[in-house]
Amino acid sequence: MIRATTIDDTSQLDRIRRTVFPWWVPSVAAQEKMFAYDPPDARYLRLVAEVDGVVAGFGWAGFNTSTSEAGAGSGTVTVHPDHRKSGVGKALYDRLEDHLREIGVRRAQAFALDDANTLEWMERRGWERGASARFSMVDPRELPPMPPVPEGVTLVNLGAITAEQAYELDAAMSDEPGDVPSDNWSFDDFKNRIWEDPDLDFEMSTVALVDGELACFTNVQANHATGRCWSGGTATLAQFRGRGLAKVVKSEALRKAARGGITAALTANDYSNGPMLAVNDWLGYKVIASEHSMLKTIGD
Repeated sequence: MIRATTIDDTSQLDRIRRTVFPWWVPSVAAQEKMFAYDPPDARYLRLVAEVDGVVAGFGWAGFNTSTSEAGAGSGTVTVHPDHRKSGVGKALYDRLEDHLREIGVRRAQAFALDDANTLEWMERRGWERGASARFSMVDPRELPPMPPVPEGVTLVNLGAITAEQAYELDAAMSDEPGDVPSDNWSFDDFKNRIWEDPDLDFEMSTVALVDGELACFTNVQANHATGRCWSGGTATLAQFRGRGLAKVVKSEALRKAARGGITAALTANDYSNGPMLAVNDWLGYKVIASEHSMLKTIGD
């Protein structure tokens, strides 16, 4: 049975996500918050597939409101391994692609695990491979020595600044590499998805000030029940780049994570993002999985 997703399904979706994605970190509470926020004009359709009363897969699709690209859409289909090759994924997919076409999406982006079966499944449906990204993990208790903090730089936690100031720093990530620019991230999006995320750890998340001026930050979402944390983004304002601030704030944040009981820190990076890959490699992150951006023209 295909039906609309409700917030009561969140724990079942979490069960599937934790099975499918080795990098999955968010708590159920964080996923419920994510579900409850519909960005303006996104027009999401969220569906689950039940088999014998158990959620076997789920998906969603709608406009991508975080980009300036006209008519851009996005979506996903995720099926528990026990229910693959039984038509569950196709049943969800067909309805979701119809929805993208009906609302007027011109080009859609999805993401596929870097495995032959998943990529072949999407390519049969007309999706083409784009950029690729890696997921990596480090034990924050086993880090290289803390790099020296440059002169004039002060490190504070995220709670020392306002949501508006954090949004200003977050906007510095709009030039990250990728097939679809993330350059239309509104303050409401940031506030609902990041600042008010139940998992956002204001102590672990670290900000660098240069002579008292905001310069760089890294935000950390922590799931203390599992001992895992996620680096949700590291950003340096353009005028402060090239000074090693990203390495300093990430090093400090990971040390605070270790003191807070975290044993696995996870993150994701586009394979073309050389500066952040260099920082994370230096910190000791090891690749645990990869994925591809997948693109398809839906309508005119």
